[in-house]
Amino acid sequence: MKIENINIPLMISGNLIENINLNDNYYRMRIEAPQIARKAKPGQFVMLSMWETKDPFLKRPFSFHNIEPDLGTFDILYKEIGKGTQIMVKSKVGDLVELIGPLGNGFMIPENTNNIAVVARGIGIATLMPLILESKKRGIAIYAFLSAQTGSLLLCSNEINSISEKVFYTTDDGSKGAKGIVTNFLENVLKEEVIDVVYVCGSKRLTKHIRNLQRKYNFLAFVSLEEHMACGIGACKGCVHKTKDGYKRVCKEGPIFPVEEVIFDD
Repeated sequence: MKIENINIPLMISGNLIENINLNDNYYRMRIEAPQIARKAKPGQFVMLSMWETKDPFLKRPFSFHNIEPDLGTFDILYKEIGKGTQIMVKSKVGDLVELIGPLGNGFMIPENTNNIAVVARGIGIATLMPLILESKKRGIAIYAFLSAQTGSLLLCSNEINSISEKVFYTTDDGSKGAKGIVTNFLENVLKEEVIDVVYVCGSKRLTKHIRNLQRKYNFLAFVSLEEHMACGIGACKGCVHKTKDGYKRVCKEGPIFPVEEVIFDD
């Protein structure tokens, strides 16, 4: 099932209006950019920079974490992990943010969908939050399956608890929920409930587990892929990923792909 991308991205400046440390090295940034906020869809992303240097030089991709078209704002979640995000951490309210977006194809919610499952590892939940909120607006029941190294890295758990039918947690250290593989809980639900669509973001291993369950229980499934990106608009072809139909650009044909089309060599 192909997800069309007919989006024409904008190149504009936005204003930083909030930059909050959530915990450890994780932050939420709120940006005022009405033209982008009005066009953005769940699953899409922006290319962002807040620096005028040669190192770093290129913009960085960030998925939309929350979209408020009426307010003209959107949020991103990010982890302080390199030179670009170190600059972002130090940025102040009122700083200009250079943006290209919205980019990518975004999630598809098929007609007559009643129940969905979202499966995320760590900060992968950032990409799925707009989808969760849109599904809630449509009256779709949400089953959430979240995993992380430790309980403090289960981001957005309070919000997800408040709007989901059921939430299942696993952590590597057992500090919240159970130890083990979160997709085991998904399989238990699949034995009792009809899940129309499963959406996943977080790791190759997690996506492989979803593919195995898809073969067994015959549901639609989509994955949000992550690759290193340079341009974000499909020109450089630096973010290609192997699929059944050859190599596809994650920034252009993706980042959302049917799980059964994606090939992982390792």
